[in-house]
Amino acid sequence: MNKKLFKDISVNTLQVMTNQFLGVFIFLLISRGLDKSSFGELSWALAVLTFVTTILSLRLEQIIVRNVAAGEDPSRMLTVFAAHNLLMGILFFIVLSLTWFLVPAFHNKLSLLWMLSISQLLSFFALPFRQIVTGRSSFTWLALLSTLSNFLRAAGFMACFFFSVLTLRTVLILFTVSSLAELLLGVWIVCRRLAIPFRLHDLLPAYKALIKSSLPQMGVVFLNAGIGRMDWILLGILSTPVRTAEYAFTYRAYEFSPLPLLVLAPFLMNRFAQSEGRSVSAERMDWLVRLEMVLATLPTLLLVLSWSPLVDGLTGNKYGSVNIFTFLILSFCIPFQYLINLYWTHEFSRNRLSLIFRITAVTAIVVLVGDSFLIPLWAGEGAALVLLFATILQYLLYARVSSFGGQREWARHLLVAVSIAVCSGLSAIWLTDSLILRLLLATGFYLLPAWMTGLIKSKDKVGLLYKTF
Repeated sequence: MNKKLFKDISVNTLQVMTNQFLGVFIFLLISRGLDKSSFGELSWALAVLTFVTTILSLRLEQIIVRNVAAGEDPSRMLTVFAAHNLLMGILFFIVLSLTWFLVPAFHNKLSLLWMLSISQLLSFFALPFRQIVTGRSSFTWLALLSTLSNFLRAAGFMACFFFSVLTLRTVLILFTVSSLAELLLGVWIVCRRLAIPFRLHDLLPAYKALIKSSLPQMGVVFLNAGIGRMDWILLGILSTPVRTAEYAFTYRAYEFSPLPLLVLAPFLMNRFAQSEGRSVSAERMDWLVRLEMVLATLPTLLLVLSWSPLVDGLTGNKYGSVNIFTFLILSFCIPFQYLINLYWTHEFSRNRLSLIFRITAVTAIVVLVGDSFLIPLWAGEGAALVLLFATILQYLLYARVSSFGGQREWARHLLVAVSIAVCSGLSAIWLTDSLILRLLLATGFYLLPAWMTGLIKSKDKVGLLYKTF
């Protein structure tokens, strides 16, 4: 077993779990400490800024990780990406400030957006340093860099919550301070500890080359940004801050759910980039897909069963039972997410950006049209239904054109995993009202059929994970 790989996977798993825990902790503190209207306004502003910064980045971070992992000069990559983000961030802040001062009709709506943009832009400026660390597979430094901001926010919000001073103002201050700390630490790690300096020589030609390589995916950047946050933005426009807050809470919980995917994703990107797009063996891919389907469905099943009592208890009865149907719909997206990520990483590593663009365009159109019709009718539930349909459609489109072998078995694994999870959950609900017994029964009902159908095999070994990567 490769000791470095074992260490990298262990460290990355620890940092992802730590960040997810801290993220959930911060999220719960804010959602409980703020009233629904304030939380809805904050969520809407975050959605808008996430949408904007994603577009401004042109998703160069993915290209940077791929290029650095493939052996290109990290100094050149750092310099051009940092210069791009600095330029785009400053231009956006100037435009937003001018709009705030020159259009008084939108002053109230833009005030929160303007103040929150300071912290978001600091995180935007820190992004190049994080991607260089990821591309270099320096996962110990990545763990430190990625957790600092969340540690500071968690400590600050806990103190504010304890002393009953958690307001939108304190949220904005803590966001800004923690983002600045992340930026400064990123500069120190990359430039001092990893000894990767900025290289201003031939900056313009290098920047032109990077932008040229990203041109095919610029449309994908815009469309993906829309898919990820269009529902939040439209809810803020077509619905009320309260309904926006409810959906934003549920969607964030849905984003936190596929924890194993966040652990596997950087290794998949580096693996495919280093092998120049060549796939691993069909046997290992089949094992990986089966593993992903179990990880995508069993934890999600347990979370769905415990959603109402758990979330209502943590949020003071604000976001639990009122959102159960919305979360149930969103949870069905998770198994498809795993396979979509696998397909996307493979195609991206092979530079098939036009294919990714076409699939993403279809998905984005479905989301935009569907949200426009269903959000006014059913608010968050409508947005969740649209996302589920669009996710399934995106998976089918990738499966249709991908060059991966053994995809029929992948589809079978997905259907088996989802079917077992649904039947296990319904059986547990029918048999008992006790939450603990439901969780135990659902787990047992899941594992036995999973073994009988071959989703879990007795000969499966953890060592295959290391061989796969």
